[in-house]
Amino acid sequence: MGPVRMARSALLLLLCGLVLCWHANGQNDKFTYKFDLGGMVCTNLASGVICSNPPPYAMNTAGSSVSHRNIISFDTDGNYALGFEKATLGSWYLSIYKYNPSDQSSGASIWRAKTVDGVDVKANENSTLGFIESGNLELRNAQGSLLWTPGTNGLGVTEFEFNVQNELQSVAGNMILYDQKHRIVWQSMIVQGGNKFTLNMVKRPDLVCTNLPSGVQCTDPPAYPMNTATGSDSRRNVISLDSNGLYALGFEKTTGGFYLSIYKFNPSDNSAGRSIWTARTKSGENVKVDEKGTVSFLQKGSIELKDSKGKQLWTTGTKGFGVSNLEFNFDIGNMILLNDQKANVWQSRYN
Repeated sequence: MGPVRMARSALLLLLCGLVLCWHANGQNDKFTYKFDLGGMVCTNLASGVICSNPPPYAMNTAGSSVSHRNIISFDTDGNYALGFEKATLGSWYLSIYKYNPSDQSSGASIWRAKTVDGVDVKANENSTLGFIESGNLELRNAQGSLLWTPGTNGLGVTEFEFNVQNELQSVAGNMILYDQKHRIVWQSMIVQGGNKFTLNMVKRPDLVCTNLPSGVQCTDPPAYPMNTATGSDSRRNVISLDSNGLYALGFEKTTGGFYLSIYKFNPSDNSAGRSIWTARTKSGENVKVDEKGTVSFLQKGSIELKDSKGKQLWTTGTKGFGVSNLEFNFDIGNMILLNDQKANVWQSRYN
């Protein structure tokens, strides 16, 4: 090995020691970017993509093809790239697509930035994708108008990750935003499967569920299963599943009242087990609610627990964060509030 190549290798090793590098091995091909590097703006030019303030490690394949201009790709064995995909003359999609580094050829897209109505967003020449210091991504046209964002401003995002290939616990071609505890806030590919209950909180009236001796009664419930009408000696379910759910959300009996809890639940004999989450005060104490207390799923994007007199005892505090949907996963017992772009605004397992 010549002195120039040795010097170059030493420099690359030094850079990898100083910053989080591009990882490349059989099970770990991914690009990561820390938002505290100061933000980065990548511009879609006819000659390819140019990024301001790029990190000091590989992320970008220079140049472009007729149909694709890569923002993030890998020089040797990556299977996917993030970039601008030609839509029509003068317009482009922000896409994730198949990519073959050996001949720099591109294939079918597996993800495109979309509007809240599911329409592919078209950007013009000189449009930009910004990695914003506040922990958000922003696609803007050449005039600076915002076209798309995952809406993760204020949600504590600190790191961006793009998986070029299948990883041990990741999906190839997936773009992920993490918070400082490495919890997923948003990802481009929503992992499907599992038993879950979903509720659109914006397009329906407030859903108010009252804890009664006979069980839980909800005003204007959705037209699909969400609650078990009768209560047990110790639990009164708000959300459960009749056949094979492993967890339920409901009111858990305690001395002098009830807790709002998520607990093990066996639908076959209607029996309840230990709780894995309970609504708590900011100081970590379980919130106790009386008979006829209510839990409300509100259009304004928050969940509120009130006593029988209407006094608020607990809330998710997510009003004004763009929450549009609630999801309750029966398999793992997690309740999630999401915005229109499926970003996790709040999760019970972390609160």
